Amino acid sequence: MEASALSNPPSKDESLGTAIASLRDASRRLVREWGFLRSVFANSSLSPAAVHCLIEISNARTTQARRPSHLHAELRVSREELEPILSDLIASGSIAVDDEFSDASGDAAYRLTDTGAQMLRAIDEYAQDQVARALAMTSTPGAAADITAAFRLYTTALERARTTATPDSSRSTSPGTVPTAIPQALAPARTVMVAAGYRPGIVSSALQMHMDYYHGAVGWGCEFETSLGAALGDLVSRLEHPTNQAWSAVEIMPGLPPVERIVGTIFIDGQIPGKEGTARLRAFIVDDSARGLGLGRKMVKEAMAFVAERGFSECRLTTLRMLLVARRLYEEAGFKEVAETRKSVWGRDLMELEYCWTRV
Repeated sequence: MEASALSNPPSKDESLGTAIASLRDASRRLVREWGFLRSVFANSSLSPAAVHCLIEISNARTTQARRPSHLHAELRVSREELEPILSDLIASGSIAVDDEFSDASGDAAYRLTDTGAQMLRAIDEYAQDQVARALAMTSTPGAAADITAAFRLYTTALERARTTATPDSSRSTSPGTVPTAIPQALAPARTVMVAAGYRPGIVSSALQMHMDYYHGAVGWGCEFETSLGAALGDLVSRLEHPTNQAWSAVEIMPGLPPVERIVGTIFIDGQIPGKEGTARLRAFIVDDSARGLGLGRKMVKEAMAFVAERGFSECRLTTLRMLLVARRLYEEAGFKEVAETRKSVWGRDLMELEYCWTRV
């Protein structure tokens, strides 16, 4: 048996297959030992994702590196997945919005609080102890250097494999985004405007953007889509009434003729049954491909100028606690949080907030 094995050494493909199986097994064991499968991590009250986000914010050397637009790329999560992580860190008192460095696009910058710094020290102590105890169990001279070199080699190889992936395998799941393999310098200049009134496709575009976001973020499906579609259809059918209005963020793409694409919407419904003088802000959303251009703030400003011009005494809206950037824009426009309710919203247990703007 031994002689047969020696006379028929494993092929290159067989050796690679064995290495892949061994690395996968080792990776699974590492994930378990590190505690990534637990709901809280590193002796903290935070999830593994929140701990990594906290570390990333702490290590950031620039203001830009503390923004969601950077964090979601560094942590390899979507913007939708990042929002509840940031919400957890804010709720724990570990981070806060850095007002000095929040830009005009609504892409807030975050900073560590004293509580966050204290929690990070405890996490560091836990990790240092875990690594030190593991290294103490090795008996081979120079094991620490060998392990470090192997880890660096493997993580570097994983990063290179990801960044050199083909466009099909590296494409974002969000609509209209440019694959990371394409240099941004090659992307055409963008022209985006905010326009009031009905535009062909406004209902379908608003519905598609909401489904792209909320299905991935909270799992809303058929019930949400049909309910929102009916509500938007009803509101758009009433746009001729002077108390109702809609705005679209429209991207104009070069061509002959130029092609227009709706990348954001916001609506004001001024016909609330039994509530004379009250408007409701509805269906505010910006496509992921158009974030960072200041469109969200501009659309909210346009909508609230309409509310003031039409003489409404108050304007209300409903949102979710996890929508940090949108809530910040509402608060900048003068909205105040007036109610908070944990409820089942289209099959998901979520924290729903009621905001109200009142004429001064």
